[in-house]
Amino acid sequence: MDLASLRDADFTGLYATADAYDKLWTAFADHTTDWYKGTDQAAHGGGWTGTTADTALSAVATTTNQLNAAEIELGLIGGQLRESADAFQLAQSKLLKALSDAQTQHLTVDATGAVSWSAPDQAQTPDDAATWDAQQKPLATALAGRISAAISEAATADASLTSMLATYTQRATSGAGLDLTTANADQYVANFGGATPDFMSGVPGDKATPAEVKAWWDGLTPNEQQWFMTEHPDLIGNRDGIPADIRDKVNRAYLDKTLNDLASKKKPLSPADQDTYDKLAPIAARLDQDSKIQDGRPHDYLLLIGTDGQGRAAISFGNPDTATDISAYVPGMTTDPASLGPGYGVTDGSNEAENALNTWRAAQAKEPPGRSAASIVWLGYDPPPMPGFPDTNPSDYGAVSKGRAEAGAPAFAQFVTGLRATNTTGQPPHVTSIGHSYGSLLVGDATKLSTRPGAPYSPPDDVVLIGSPGVGVNHASDLGVPGHVWDGAARNDPITYLPSKTNLVTSAAGFVVDPSERWFGEDPSSSAFGAHRFTVNNSSGSGLFGPHTKYLTPTLGGPSLDNITNIVTGHYDQVHLESGR
Repeated sequence: MDLASLRDADFTGLYATADAYDKLWTAFADHTTDWYKGTDQAAHGGGWTGTTADTALSAVATTTNQLNAAEIELGLIGGQLRESADAFQLAQSKLLKALSDAQTQHLTVDATGAVSWSAPDQAQTPDDAATWDAQQKPLATALAGRISAAISEAATADASLTSMLATYTQRATSGAGLDLTTANADQYVANFGGATPDFMSGVPGDKATPAEVKAWWDGLTPNEQQWFMTEHPDLIGNRDGIPADIRDKVNRAYLDKTLNDLASKKKPLSPADQDTYDKLAPIAARLDQDSKIQDGRPHDYLLLIGTDGQGRAAISFGNPDTATDISAYVPGMTTDPASLGPGYGVTDGSNEAENALNTWRAAQAKEPPGRSAASIVWLGYDPPPMPGFPDTNPSDYGAVSKGRAEAGAPAFAQFVTGLRATNTTGQPPHVTSIGHSYGSLLVGDATKLSTRPGAPYSPPDDVVLIGSPGVGVNHASDLGVPGHVWDGAARNDPITYLPSKTNLVTSAAGFVVDPSERWFGEDPSSSAFGAHRFTVNNSSGSGLFGPHTKYLTPTLGGPSLDNITNIVTGHYDQVHLESGR
C-alpha cells in the first residue's frame, strides 16, 4: 500500500460487492428455508420408518446441515467485506485530511509520504533560517507521522481482507464450508473473536458524557461524519451529544428502511416482526402527518427511535440545538408508541405528541425576537400499565412500583444533559423537565441524579409536575433545584389523591396518619411539599381519567398550559399561583 494508491482509491466497488453477497445470501437463505419446509419437515413428519427410511432421512439431514452451513458462510462474507471497506475509507479520510493540512501549512508531500518545507528567504540571516527550520520541522514530522499511520491502517486492512478472502476460498474449494461446526466457529470468530475494527477506535464509550460525544463528532471531517451516518447509523442516531439534525436524518432513515423491509415480507408477519411494526409504524405515521399539515407547526426532529422494551421514541417540535427555551416532557402510565402517533384533532390530552406540540405552540407564542422554543416528548422508558393490572412481569405491578421510573431516570438525565451539550445558541439554554402522572416520578428521580455532588449529568433549570402521585421525596428542595419546582393538580384528578400504603391501611381503621402523603411520597401540591402550585381547571374532563390528561391541552386544562409555558419561557411573574392543599 502506498500513498497514491490510498489517495486515489474508489471503494464503491467493494461496497457494491458486499451488497451483492448480501443479496446472494438472502436468496440462498430463502432456498434453505424452502428445502427445510418442503423436504426436511415433510420427510421427518411423514411417519416413514424402516432401514430405507433411516438411510434417506440421514441423507436429508446431512443436506440440511450443509445448506445451513453454506448459508452461515455466505452471510459472513458481505459483512466482512463492508468492514474492510469501512477501514479503507476511514484510512483514506485521514490521509486526505493530512494532505489538506500540509497544503494549508505550505508543506510539500512527496510520493513516499515524506514531508518537506521550502527554504527560507535568501535575504534572511543564518539565525533567521535556523528559526524557520526549527518552526517547520515539528509540523512536517507530525504530518509525516499522520500520513504514515493512515497508510499503515490501510495496509493492515488490506492484509486482513486478503487473509479473509483466502479463508473463504479454501472453505469453498475444500468443502469445509459445508460443515456446520466449521461454519458456526467462523460465525463466532466474526462476531466475537476479532479485534476492535479500526472504524470503532475513536468512538466514545458508553460512559462518555454528551459533551465528550459532541467533541468527538465535531472533530470528525465532513467525510468521516457522512461515513458514520451511512455505514454505522446505529452508533449515532440515539446518542446524546450528537446534533439534533443528524439524529433526525439517521433515525428517519432507519425507520423508513425497517418499515419498507417489513412491507416486503410475506403476510402475516411473524410475531417478532409484527411487534417491530407495532412499535415503529405509529411514529412514522406521526412524522408523515406533521410533514403534510400546514398550520404553522415546526419540523419534527426524531431524536430517539427503537424497539427496545415497549418501544422507544423522542420527538422534538422545533430544533433543540437552536432553541433558547427547551421543554422535555415525560408522559406516564399506559403511554406507548401509539400514544405518540397521529393526533390531529385530538383535544383531550390522550395523545402525548399532541401535548408536546401544544406546549411548543403556547411557548413559541410567548417568545420575543431572538428567542425560540423547542418542545420534546420523551418515551425512553417503559411506562407502566394501569394501577392494579400486572404486566408481563409478575413481580412488577405497574404503576404501584417505582421500578420503571428508577430504571428510566438515568437515560432521561443523560438526555437532558445532551440538550445542553449540543445547543448552539451561544448561551446556556433554559431547560424545563415536565413529568405527568407516573412520568413525574421519573423526572423527580432523574433530577435527583443530576443534582448530586459530582454527578455526570446537567440538571434542568425548572421542574414541572402535573397530575403527580408523588416524586419520591417529601419536599421540593430534595430535588436540588430550590425555588424552581412547580406543580399543577386538579381537584377532580383522582391520581393526585392516591394514598400512601400507610394511609390505605390506617383508613380501614377509621383514621389517616398523614392526609397529604401520597403513594410515592408527599403530595407535590401540598403546602408541606413546598413547590409553587399553579392554577388549573378543577372541573373539566370526563370519565375516570379524563381529568387526569387535560393539563397540556389548550382548553380543558384552563390556565394550566399557559402557566406551564410561562415557566418554560422564564416568565415566572406571569404564572398564576394558588395555595397548596
